[in-house]
Amino acid sequence: MAQKNYLYYLEHIGKDPSRLIFEDELTGLYNRRFLFNYFQHDIKWDSLEANPVSLIMVDLDHFKNINDTYGHDVGDQALVWVANLLREVAGKDNLPIRYAGDEFMILLPRADKEQAMGLGEDLIRKVHERRMPLEEANEELAMTLSIGIASAPSDAKSDKALVQQADTALYYAKKAGRDRLANAGAVAPEDVFVKTAYYQLEKINIAGRKKQLAAVAEALKDFSRHQSQFLIAYGAAGMGKSMFLEAVKRQLSRARSLVQAKVSGTPQELFRPYYLIGNILVNLLREREDKGEGIVESLSGEEKAYLSRILPQVGEADSAGKKEEKERRKGIFDTLVKLIGLAVGSKPTILFIDDLHFADEATLLVLRQIIVQKEIPLFVCSSAIEAPQEHPQGEEDILERFCKTYGEEINLRRFRLTPLAEPDIVSHLQAIFPKVGLPKGFSSELERLTQGNPLFISEIVRKLVLDGKIALSGQQWVIHPLEEGYLPRSLEDIVRDKISALDEESRRLLDQASVFGDQISLSALTGSSNISEAKILEFIDKAVSQGLISTDFEINDETIRFLSRRVSDIAYGVIDEDVKQALHERVGNYQESLYEKDLLPSAATLAYHFRRSANEEKARSYEEIQAAQNDAVFNFEEVRYYTTGRIPTEARPKGEPLDAESIVKIPDVFRKLLLAVRNSTLYPPGSRAITVTNQQAHEALNTVLEKNEILTVFQIERNLVVNGQRIDTAEFKVFAEAFLKFLDRAELKGISFARGLEEQELSTVLRAFGTTKKEVIDEDFWSRFIKENTITHIELTQVKYAVDAERSRFAQEMAEEVGRDERPEQIATKLEAS
Repeated sequence: MAQKNYLYYLEHIGKDPSRLIFEDELTGLYNRRFLFNYFQHDIKWDSLEANPVSLIMVDLDHFKNINDTYGHDVGDQALVWVANLLREVAGKDNLPIRYAGDEFMILLPRADKEQAMGLGEDLIRKVHERRMPLEEANEELAMTLSIGIASAPSDAKSDKALVQQADTALYYAKKAGRDRLANAGAVAPEDVFVKTAYYQLEKINIAGRKKQLAAVAEALKDFSRHQSQFLIAYGAAGMGKSMFLEAVKRQLSRARSLVQAKVSGTPQELFRPYYLIGNILVNLLREREDKGEGIVESLSGEEKAYLSRILPQVGEADSAGKKEEKERRKGIFDTLVKLIGLAVGSKPTILFIDDLHFADEATLLVLRQIIVQKEIPLFVCSSAIEAPQEHPQGEEDILERFCKTYGEEINLRRFRLTPLAEPDIVSHLQAIFPKVGLPKGFSSELERLTQGNPLFISEIVRKLVLDGKIALSGQQWVIHPLEEGYLPRSLEDIVRDKISALDEESRRLLDQASVFGDQISLSALTGSSNISEAKILEFIDKAVSQGLISTDFEINDETIRFLSRRVSDIAYGVIDEDVKQALHERVGNYQESLYEKDLLPSAATLAYHFRRSANEEKARSYEEIQAAQNDAVFNFEEVRYYTTGRIPTEARPKGEPLDAESIVKIPDVFRKLLLAVRNSTLYPPGSRAITVTNQQAHEALNTVLEKNEILTVFQIERNLVVNGQRIDTAEFKVFAEAFLKFLDRAELKGISFARGLEEQELSTVLRAFGTTKKEVIDEDFWSRFIKENTITHIELTQVKYAVDAERSRFAQEMAEEVGRDERPEQIATKLEAS
């Protein structure tokens, strides 16, 4: 595998690499992508006292008037002029940035508030002293700046909070008359209550979910005992499924002994086998220091060929192409199960899966297989819509069929997210705005109007904030009396009003984003349009402020997400049909270019867009390509025959089954190996007792290896499996139990001996078995031992839970997060309060 190709794919899948630049195209300053990347990698947020950082946020006053009066070319000249001024003032030690549109920043990586204020004052002074020449008009243009300044740790402790504090100070400077700077630490909350209230909305709270959180808490307690769990939170649209998952994820984020990943189901990919497990794998591999390259390299050529059917960049599919189809499909399934185990290092793992109703069937079966194998403690914490999804030819809903078929086997639990009652609504409001004073009858009217739908409630609250109806009066939040008919009658009305409040260019970009789906990368939205990234960012900030979308920075790019899938659906639904067709055609053509570069993993997305455009030919072509691919990788009727009760792929012993004569010799092999290990514990090296028992063990093994190339002994679910066969231990039960205890003590899953075994290498291994303390056996201990001692005819397969210390750490962390002795209801209260 070419390292560059694999790493390039892993970093850029779903993005447009040509747009992942760190410089603003117009001004030559650093851009927002650079800022967030710098925040992520170059600021030591845990040592801010010794290394303060400050942020100056700058807005060009009355920029719209400049555009309207002189035209956009002069507007661009004004932006370049301001950029050059910032570059001059910033000097060599600070970083000038174009944040979006007419907003700029200067990041001061090693400066406190006093230094930042001095630089801000210098900027104000210089913009007063200078004018921008307008060559064509033979005149000069005077400009002014509004500036907000914040510092960490005095004003904030994180990158997000630092930007919010600087933005709030900038808001105050503009509100106070512009052409001035404001210090975030000196701004009273009541003077900027709209901004304060706006940022309060970002608090995640899940009032009215105590019963549902109790179900999660109960599952977490079982999970802390290494029992896999599968939870599905069901709810109607707008019931807060995503928020519920995010709240649980946030509470568990401190547990370092856990591996965690979060993905979402995608309707465009619903019928592509393994798409969701592929996304899970990409997320898990990205989190590893080497991006999973070592793991992928450790796969055999055949396994890479299987994996390449799902992730094309890891190898060539041709080497598995000649396989009989059933064998190939089985190999793909086995390789994915194995790779998940390798990616998490077999540590306890929580997968947060939003919109599980869009999961493909193959992924669900892989998750089920991991659970029944009991190799990895796996917790699938998921959400799904209540209404069954539509399927062709009257097929049963995929998720429902999975739940009916395998629910009991994997202890699957489902619970419903119910509408909020009036007391829950009051708790919800008070969690955002502590001790808020409510108008008489407000909460009951809100319950009646929204029917307890959390999304509808949240959007009404956002409207109150944006309209200035929620304010700070001293230290008390209050909701002002509302005029008759103020409250909107439906969620659709709110979203449509927000969309209509956007300017024409922003509405076009919102339309395009909704055609992509409920989330899209900034680079892809920019790449698919003819608009500069700075203007895209300006649209993003407007749409975020309206509560239509949110953004996160992930691997050099921003991910744009609609506030919920319901909001995305409403935004998509208001687009005229002819415009919608044209947008699907444009997005399809753009994504086709990514597909040709292996940056879009499937033809399913292309088929989805071209089917919704007027391009029937391309739609049919990509549907045929995807159908052929689906058939090549997955067949539901086959999977059920090679999943239930299988020996785990990774632990499947090597070698052909033993003949009857060799099987008879196995009890003697166990007895002599155990005796040799015991003597290595009791006697010094080189003593006759050790020499004799080592020789006897070597002879016993060779009597089997004379007729067999390899002898493997594995423990699987407390059974002994020799060369792939479970053996009846009734006649030598004592030795069998002793051998299982020996494997447990050595943290071994199995041992393999190969023909040509030399007595010296066996003696080295037996000595290690007898003298190695269990507490020193860390992850990969035995593989290092084999390599360091040049053992060539013995293979040791270590238990994947590493050591007892790791298990104890996991159990302790889980106990700390969910409460060691608390009842589920008490734990739920803690989760709700968090």
